[in-house]
Amino acid sequence: MSPLNGQKLIFLPGLDGTGISIEPLRKILPSEVKVQTIRYPAKERLNIDQTVQWAADQITPKEEVVVLAESFSGPVAVVLVASGRIRAKALILCATFARAPRPRLLGLRRYLPIATLLKLPWPISILKYFVKGGRHSAEVLLGLWKQIKPVVPIEILLHRLEVIHQLDVRPWLKRVKVPCLYLQATGDHTVPAGALSDFTSAIPHLKVARIDGPHFLLQAQPRRSLAAIEDFLQHLTDSMPQEVS
Repeated sequence: MSPLNGQKLIFLPGLDGTGISIEPLRKILPSEVKVQTIRYPAKERLNIDQTVQWAADQITPKEEVVVLAESFSGPVAVVLVASGRIRAKALILCATFARAPRPRLLGLRRYLPIATLLKLPWPISILKYFVKGGRHSAEVLLGLWKQIKPVVPIEILLHRLEVIHQLDVRPWLKRVKVPCLYLQATGDHTVPAGALSDFTSAIPHLKVARIDGPHFLLQAQPRRSLAAIEDFLQHLTDSMPQEVS
């Protein structure tokens, strides 16, 4: 039996904020898992504090949940859990960061034609070279992007890059007391491996699972990601004191 059975899983999405990115993982989750996807507004420019509050307002405060946050939402989840705004039994962070992962590159965003590049079609033959996992991973990501592109204005994506460039939630990390797992993609070209050190230095009980795959780990490697999550939760279950009858 999966340790996820009977659990409520709160998913906080990446930069797009739509929640569409959980679909590859959702398809293989046990049917007994209740999933709530947090979606960020596609027409409002929220800062990090407003984003945290937006997420908190959608979660029942007294309900015990497992939190899964990817990329952009990692800092959001850290503040949510560390501040006690939600009752989390475990926090799972995927390919994320506590502060701007590539500050110099983000600093150049105003001088790069990012908006134009996002509007262009991405041929599989080119995309697969930038996405570890080859053609299959590239096709998965391209399919998700085709769903996201019509519903999230590029201006909102650019604004969220600005939020990433300015954020720093490292002071909150030491206040994360719940069991915590970090899923690290070994082929991540977006978040450098060094970003993990902020978490390991501040959260002594942090568990790390390294999975061969790109930054879009839950989408490219959903089965391996799920296996790591279930293993983490199973160890939590096994370590809990048993009731004596």
